[in-house]
Amino acid sequence: MRLTLSNHSFEYLDLEGTLALTRAIGFRGVDIAGFHDRGRCSLEPDEVGADPQGHADRVNRLLEKYELDAVDFFPQFGASLDERSFNAPDPAVRQQNSTSFKGIIRFCEAVGIPGFTISPGTHHPDRSFEENLDTTVEAMNELTDMAGERDITVRFEPHVQSVVDTPERALALLERAPRATVTLDYSHFVMQYIPEERIHPLLDHTDHFHIRAARPGKLQSRLDENTIDFVDIARRLEGLDYRGCLSIEFVYMTWFDCNRVDCLTETIFTKDLMQPHVPV
Repeated sequence: MRLTLSNHSFEYLDLEGTLALTRAIGFRGVDIAGFHDRGRCSLEPDEVGADPQGHADRVNRLLEKYELDAVDFFPQFGASLDERSFNAPDPAVRQQNSTSFKGIIRFCEAVGIPGFTISPGTHHPDRSFEENLDTTVEAMNELTDMAGERDITVRFEPHVQSVVDTPERALALLERAPRATVTLDYSHFVMQYIPEERIHPLLDHTDHFHIRAARPGKLQSRLDENTIDFVDIARRLEGLDYRGCLSIEFVYMTWFDCNRVDCLTETIFTKDLMQPHVPV
């Protein structure tokens, strides 16, 4: 178990800038963002899918330069949750995603990234919840089969406005897609006034973890407003023999007023809080 950093916390720097800053703050491990048309540091996911080795070569050179290793890749194909979503009702869109995922899996293998994080899809209003979840299950099982052939882990992040926006819905997806794992971020549940006791069962299925300060009603807050007991969570993960990373992930974006927090300062404060309990 180790403490790492998500490079998209500083997405208005370019990729090299985020890696240089990650190392300067004192981290050894980093999450690499792949968000379409967002910020300056993200790799374009379709471009990664089309040329996985070329992008791997570039990323590997930078990782070596700054003495870092990449621990997660987070591709998002659309500029919004419903654009090219993982559970898009249109099979042609899902096939387009799948084609890129094939290259993304090879990219992760070439960089030595053990797994990648995805959004599990969203609620499409013209379909029932059951139909939306069924499509996610089908796509998830296809993707985990494909990634498993190269020993790459698929991690989905249950998040607000996703098809699995509660812990119970995330567990229901895991029951039907047993090869999938979770990138767990308590902030998406805490902001919905969901108590931590309902979230804890997901720790058994967690392969990656996002640390972001939050409180009821607020997706992202300063650490001095935070209500999530990250030290207790780290102890729970240690008790489960968790071997993955806890990645600090503040973000600067207008979504749910996440642009009201100083990401750099809060990252440093959070590292100071967690480093006595989790090594970098």
